[in-house]
Amino acid sequence: MRPEWFAGKEVLDVGCNVGHLTLSIAKRWGPARVVGLDIDGGLIRSARQNIRHYLSEEIQAEAAGAGGGNSGGGARKGFPAALLASRGPIAAPRLPPDGPGAADFPHNVVFVTGNYVPEREEAVAAQRPEFDVVLCLSLTKWVHLNWGDEGLKRLFRRVYRHLRPGGLLLLEPQPWASYRKRKGLTETTYRNYQRIRLRPEQFPSYLTSPEVGFDSYELLGTPQHAAKGFQRPIYLFHKGRGDAP
Repeated sequence: MRPEWFAGKEVLDVGCNVGHLTLSIAKRWGPARVVGLDIDGGLIRSARQNIRHYLSEEIQAEAAGAGGGNSGGGARKGFPAALLASRGPIAAPRLPPDGPGAADFPHNVVFVTGNYVPEREEAVAAQRPEFDVVLCLSLTKWVHLNWGDEGLKRLFRRVYRHLRPGGLLLLEPQPWASYRKRKGLTETTYRNYQRIRLRPEQFPSYLTSPEVGFDSYELLGTPQHAAKGFQRPIYLFHKGRGDAP
């Protein structure tokens, strides 16, 4: 992740789960707006609650800084940490300020429940550009198993149309070998598993084909992780600056 991808930009995190990455981006890198989207309403409720955790971190840091070396500082430093441990996060989002600061954290982040996979091709064609960056991390396998090749292709085409010219897609596909462990979750996932023809290693060529339209891509790397299943390649796809939706 590079700060310049996000500073002042509008960001969509598809499949945001409980929002830790979404909140980190919103807090640390100064985007104008970050939308976290997930199909699971329970995860979105947790993500909204997690805003308090990130605000509480700020309060603790401010209290530690204000403490200095005087005797009262210890009480101020200890109070938020003790309350956090016994009562949970103590900070609630403040009302948005007027003027400067209106786009600062936490006012620049929102979490929404919804299914990003378009049901029909007409919905893809109707999508208008709204974001500068879209993140699809650890998501493609679940879309693939539940909606098959066509559902995943519609998602990719929607992402492309949802990005403004010059926009970026950050994609972390799960490897094909990991699909087998989850194929039997439902009758639908098993049926789709049998019919899948577009494998994860083909995603870059598909996304840069005329059917989708990304200009280019780069492999950012494969993060190290103790669990082999989480050692997944992360790609960055570039939409051309002169490209129409």
